[in-house]
Amino acid sequence: MDDSIALKLLISRIPAQKRKVILALLAIAGFVLAVAFLAGGVAYGGRSFMPISRIDMTEILNMERADILARAGIENQTYWTINKTQIRTNLLAIAAIKEAVVEKHFPDRLVITLETRKPAAIVMSRVGDAGILQYVDETGKVFEKGRSVFSAHLPLITDINMQNPYAGAQFHSSVTPLLRTLSNISSTLLSHISEIEINWIITGGYRLDLYDLIVYPRLSSIRVRMNADLDDAYIRRMLLAVKTLEEDPRYTTDEIDYRSNDPVFISKGVSR
Repeated sequence: MDDSIALKLLISRIPAQKRKVILALLAIAGFVLAVAFLAGGVAYGGRSFMPISRIDMTEILNMERADILARAGIENQTYWTINKTQIRTNLLAIAAIKEAVVEKHFPDRLVITLETRKPAAIVMSRVGDAGILQYVDETGKVFEKGRSVFSAHLPLITDINMQNPYAGAQFHSSVTPLLRTLSNISSTLLSHISEIEINWIITGGYRLDLYDLIVYPRLSSIRVRMNADLDDAYIRRMLLAVKTLEEDPRYTTDEIDYRSNDPVFISKGVSR
Protein backbone atom coordinates (compact mmCIF):
# COMPACT_ATOMS: atom_id res chain seq x y z
CA MET A 1 0.00 0.00 0.00
CA ASP A 2 1.24 3.48 -0.83
CA ASP A 3 2.72 5.26 2.22
CA SER A 4 0.61 8.38 1.67
CA ILE A 5 -2.61 6.33 1.53
CA ALA A 6 -1.66 4.47 4.69
CA LEU A 7 -0.97 7.77 6.46
CA LYS A 8 -4.35 9.16 5.41
CA LEU A 9 -6.12 6.01 6.69
CA LEU A 10 -4.26 6.25 9.99
CA ILE A 11 -5.20 9.91 10.44
CA SER A 12 -8.82 9.21 9.52
CA ARG A 13 -9.10 6.68 12.40
CA ILE A 14 -8.08 9.31 14.95
CA PRO A 15 -11.00 11.05 16.64
CA ALA A 16 -11.91 14.36 15.00
CA GLN A 17 -10.94 16.53 17.98
CA LYS A 18 -7.52 14.92 18.33
CA ARG A 19 -7.05 15.00 14.56
CA LYS A 20 -7.48 18.80 14.54
CA VAL A 21 -4.91 19.18 17.31
CA ILE A 22 -2.40 16.96 15.50
CA LEU A 23 -2.81 18.80 12.20
CA ALA A 24 -2.42 22.17 13.95
CA LEU A 25 0.78 20.94 15.65
CA LEU A 26 2.12 19.72 12.32
CA ALA A 27 1.39 23.09 10.70
CA ILE A 28 3.15 24.94 13.52
CA ALA A 29 6.15 22.62 13.27
CA GLY A 30 6.36 23.23 9.52
CA PHE A 31 6.24 26.99 10.04
CA VAL A 32 8.94 26.87 12.71
CA LEU A 33 11.18 24.79 10.44
CA ALA A 34 10.68 27.25 7.58
CA VAL A 35 11.54 30.25 9.79
CA ALA A 36 14.60 28.44 11.14
CA PHE A 37 15.70 27.66 7.58
CA LEU A 38 15.37 31.28 6.51
CA ALA A 39 17.00 32.61 9.65
CA GLY A 40 19.87 30.21 9.18
CA GLY A 41 20.47 31.55 5.68
CA VAL A 42 20.56 35.15 6.93
CA ALA A 43 22.77 34.19 9.89
CA TYR A 44 25.42 32.90 7.50
CA GLY A 45 25.52 36.24 5.66
CA GLY A 46 23.25 35.26 2.81
CA ARG A 47 26.21 34.99 0.44
CA SER A 48 25.03 31.75 -1.10
CA PHE A 49 21.48 31.83 0.19
CA MET A 50 18.92 32.92 -2.40
CA PRO A 51 21.27 34.92 -4.67
CA ILE A 52 19.76 37.43 -7.10
CA SER A 53 19.58 35.55 -10.39
CA ARG A 54 17.39 37.91 -12.44
CA ILE A 55 17.64 41.69 -12.78
CA ASP A 56 15.14 43.51 -14.98
CA MET A 57 16.32 47.07 -15.65
CA THR A 58 15.35 49.95 -17.92
CA GLU A 59 18.00 50.46 -20.61
CA ILE A 60 19.84 53.79 -20.84
CA LEU A 61 21.19 55.20 -24.08
CA ASN A 62 25.01 55.46 -24.20
CA MET A 63 25.46 53.54 -20.92
CA GLU A 64 26.38 49.86 -20.64
CA ARG A 65 24.13 47.70 -18.45
CA ALA A 66 27.15 46.19 -16.66
CA ASP A 67 28.48 49.65 -15.80
CA ILE A 68 25.13 50.74 -14.32
CA LEU A 69 24.85 47.59 -12.20
CA ALA A 70 28.43 47.97 -10.97
CA ARG A 71 27.82 51.58 -9.92
CA ALA A 72 24.53 50.54 -8.30
CA GLY A 73 26.48 48.18 -6.01
CA ILE A 74 24.50 45.02 -6.78
CA GLU A 75 27.42 42.64 -7.35
CA ASN A 76 27.46 39.55 -5.06
CA GLN A 77 24.19 40.60 -3.41
CA THR A 78 21.37 38.25 -2.41
CA TYR A 79 17.68 38.75 -1.79
CA TRP A 80 18.39 39.24 1.92
CA THR A 81 21.39 41.56 1.67
CA ILE A 82 20.01 43.90 -1.02
CA ASN A 83 19.53 47.42 0.35
CA LYS A 84 17.01 49.12 -1.94
CA THR A 85 17.58 52.59 -0.47
CA GLN A 86 21.35 52.41 -0.96
CA ILE A 87 21.01 51.10 -4.52
CA ARG A 88 18.64 53.96 -5.38
CA THR A 89 21.10 56.48 -3.90
CA ASN A 90 23.93 54.96 -5.96
CA LEU A 91 21.85 55.12 -9.15
CA LEU A 92 20.83 58.75 -8.61
CA ALA A 93 24.54 59.62 -8.38
CA ILE A 94 24.71 58.84 -12.12
CA ALA A 95 24.13 62.19 -13.83
CA ALA A 96 21.97 60.77 -16.65
CA ILE A 97 19.45 59.24 -14.21
CA LYS A 98 16.69 61.52 -12.95
CA GLU A 99 14.70 58.97 -10.90
CA ALA A 100 15.10 55.33 -9.89
CA VAL A 101 12.68 52.81 -8.36
CA VAL A 102 14.13 49.56 -6.94
CA GLU A 103 11.82 46.61 -6.18
CA LYS A 104 12.56 43.14 -4.78
CA HIS A 105 10.45 40.17 -5.91
CA PHE A 106 10.77 37.00 -3.85
CA PRO A 107 12.78 34.86 -4.13
CA ASP A 108 15.53 36.02 -6.51
CA ARG A 109 14.36 38.87 -8.77
CA LEU A 110 15.23 42.56 -8.75
CA VAL A 111 13.34 45.15 -10.85
CA ILE A 112 14.96 48.54 -11.47
CA THR A 113 12.91 51.21 -13.25
CA LEU A 114 14.94 54.22 -14.39
CA GLU A 115 13.83 57.62 -15.63
CA THR A 116 16.54 59.32 -17.64
CA ARG A 117 17.07 63.03 -18.05
CA LYS A 118 15.84 64.57 -21.29
CA PRO A 119 17.91 67.31 -22.95
CA ALA A 120 16.31 70.74 -23.08
CA ALA A 121 19.26 72.20 -24.97
CA ILE A 122 22.86 71.74 -25.98
CA VAL A 123 25.18 74.08 -24.13
CA MET A 124 28.63 75.31 -25.09
CA SER A 125 30.89 75.84 -22.07
CA ARG A 126 34.55 76.71 -21.78
CA VAL A 127 37.27 74.33 -20.63
CA GLY A 128 40.52 76.27 -20.76
CA ASP A 129 40.77 77.70 -24.26
CA ALA A 130 38.43 75.12 -25.78
CA GLY A 131 34.67 74.78 -25.93
CA ILE A 132 32.82 71.64 -24.91
CA LEU A 133 29.28 70.55 -25.82
CA GLN A 134 26.92 69.31 -23.14
CA TYR A 135 23.36 68.06 -22.77
CA VAL A 136 21.47 70.01 -20.11
CA ASP A 137 17.98 69.16 -18.86
CA GLU A 138 15.23 71.59 -17.87
CA THR A 139 16.56 71.84 -14.31
CA GLY A 140 20.00 73.01 -15.48
CA LYS A 141 21.69 69.67 -14.73
CA VAL A 142 24.58 68.67 -17.01
CA PHE A 143 24.26 64.95 -17.72
CA GLU A 144 26.32 64.21 -20.81
CA LYS A 145 29.17 65.88 -22.64
CA GLY A 146 31.56 65.26 -25.49
CA ARG A 147 31.31 64.07 -29.07
CA SER A 148 28.12 62.06 -28.54
CA VAL A 149 26.18 65.29 -27.88
CA PHE A 150 24.26 66.22 -31.02
CA SER A 151 20.66 66.89 -32.01
CA ALA A 152 19.17 68.54 -35.07
CA HIS A 153 16.10 69.49 -33.00
CA LEU A 154 17.86 71.27 -30.15
CA PRO A 155 19.44 74.73 -30.31
CA LEU A 156 22.93 75.46 -29.08
CA ILE A 157 22.96 77.77 -26.05
CA THR A 158 26.10 79.93 -25.81
CA ASP A 159 27.65 82.42 -23.41
CA ILE A 160 26.40 80.78 -20.23
CA ASN A 161 29.97 81.23 -18.95
CA MET A 162 30.32 78.01 -16.99
CA GLN A 163 33.95 77.07 -16.46
CA ASN A 164 35.20 73.47 -16.31
CA PRO A 165 31.80 71.74 -16.50
CA TYR A 166 31.39 68.09 -15.48
CA ALA A 167 28.62 65.51 -15.61
CA GLY A 168 26.34 66.28 -12.68
CA ALA A 169 27.18 70.01 -12.55
CA GLN A 170 24.33 72.45 -12.03
CA PHE A 171 23.94 75.64 -14.04
CA HIS A 172 23.09 78.89 -12.28
CA SER A 173 19.44 79.20 -11.31
CA SER A 174 19.02 82.31 -13.51
CA VAL A 175 19.33 80.08 -16.60
CA THR A 176 16.84 77.46 -15.41
CA PRO A 177 13.67 79.36 -16.53
CA LEU A 178 15.04 79.54 -20.08
CA LEU A 179 15.84 75.82 -20.14
CA ARG A 180 12.41 74.97 -18.76
CA THR A 181 10.82 77.18 -21.41
CA LEU A 182 12.77 75.49 -24.20
CA SER A 183 11.68 72.04 -23.00
CA ASN A 184 8.05 73.06 -23.61
CA ILE A 185 8.53 74.48 -27.10
CA SER A 186 7.71 72.44 -30.19
CA SER A 187 10.72 70.49 -31.44
CA THR A 188 9.70 71.41 -34.99
CA LEU A 189 10.07 75.11 -34.20
CA LEU A 190 13.33 74.57 -32.32
CA SER A 191 14.75 72.73 -35.33
CA HIS A 192 14.64 76.08 -37.19
CA ILE A 193 17.01 77.65 -34.63
CA SER A 194 20.72 76.86 -34.69
CA GLU A 195 21.91 78.97 -31.76
CA ILE A 196 20.61 81.03 -28.87
CA GLU A 197 23.13 83.41 -27.34
CA ILE A 198 22.49 84.70 -23.84
CA ASN A 199 23.00 88.46 -23.83
CA TRP A 200 23.72 89.32 -20.19
CA ILE A 201 22.71 92.75 -18.91
CA ILE A 202 25.71 94.56 -17.45
CA THR A 203 25.39 97.66 -15.31
CA GLY A 204 28.32 99.59 -13.86
CA GLY A 205 30.71 96.86 -14.90
CA TYR A 206 28.75 94.17 -13.02
CA ARG A 207 26.80 91.41 -14.69
CA LEU A 208 23.26 91.06 -13.42
CA ASP A 209 21.39 87.75 -13.46
CA LEU A 210 19.19 89.24 -16.18
CA TYR A 211 19.47 88.77 -19.90
CA ASP A 212 17.76 88.84 -23.25
CA LEU A 213 18.57 86.61 -26.21
CA ILE A 214 20.21 86.77 -29.60
CA VAL A 215 18.62 84.07 -31.72
CA TYR A 216 20.20 82.71 -34.91
CA PRO A 217 17.67 81.03 -37.22
CA ARG A 218 19.03 78.02 -39.07
CA LEU A 219 19.97 78.60 -42.73
CA SER A 220 19.72 82.39 -42.36
CA SER A 221 22.27 85.17 -41.94
CA ILE A 222 19.80 87.30 -39.97
CA ARG A 223 20.01 87.30 -36.18
CA VAL A 224 17.11 88.30 -33.94
CA ARG A 225 17.15 89.94 -30.51
CA MET A 226 14.33 88.51 -28.39
CA ASN A 227 13.05 88.45 -24.82
CA ALA A 228 13.86 85.39 -22.72
CA ASP A 229 10.19 84.45 -22.20
CA LEU A 230 9.90 82.40 -25.40
CA ASP A 231 6.89 80.41 -26.51
CA ASP A 232 5.69 78.76 -29.72
CA ALA A 233 3.74 81.79 -30.96
CA TYR A 234 6.63 84.19 -30.30
CA ILE A 235 9.10 81.99 -32.19
CA ARG A 236 6.64 81.47 -35.04
CA ARG A 237 6.23 85.24 -35.49
CA MET A 238 10.01 85.69 -35.39
CA LEU A 239 10.57 83.10 -38.10
CA LEU A 240 7.90 84.72 -40.27
CA ALA A 241 9.58 88.14 -39.89
CA VAL A 242 12.94 86.63 -40.93
CA LYS A 243 11.37 84.94 -43.96
CA THR A 244 9.67 88.20 -44.97
CA LEU A 245 12.95 90.12 -44.84
CA GLU A 246 14.82 87.50 -46.83
CA GLU A 247 12.23 87.55 -49.60
CA ASP A 248 11.87 91.34 -49.84
CA PRO A 249 14.73 92.97 -51.81
CA ARG A 250 13.90 96.42 -50.38
CA TYR A 251 15.43 95.47 -47.04
CA THR A 252 19.15 95.15 -46.37
CA THR A 253 19.50 94.03 -42.78
CA ASP A 254 21.26 91.37 -40.79
CA GLU A 255 19.47 91.94 -37.49
CA ILE A 256 15.93 92.27 -36.16
CA ASP A 257 15.11 93.62 -32.73
CA TYR A 258 11.97 91.71 -31.74
CA ARG A 259 11.91 92.54 -28.02
CA SER A 260 8.70 94.56 -28.46
CA ASN A 261 5.45 93.79 -30.25
CA ASP A 262 6.68 95.50 -33.41
CA PRO A 263 9.97 94.22 -34.89
CA VAL A 264 12.67 96.79 -35.62
CA PHE A 265 14.89 96.15 -38.63
CA ILE A 266 18.54 97.10 -38.03
CA SER A 267 20.35 98.20 -41.17
CA LYS A 268 23.66 96.53 -42.03
CA GLY A 269 26.70 98.20 -40.60
CA VAL A 270 24.85 99.80 -37.67
CA SER A 271 26.62 99.02 -34.39
CA ARG A 272 24.55 97.79 -31.41
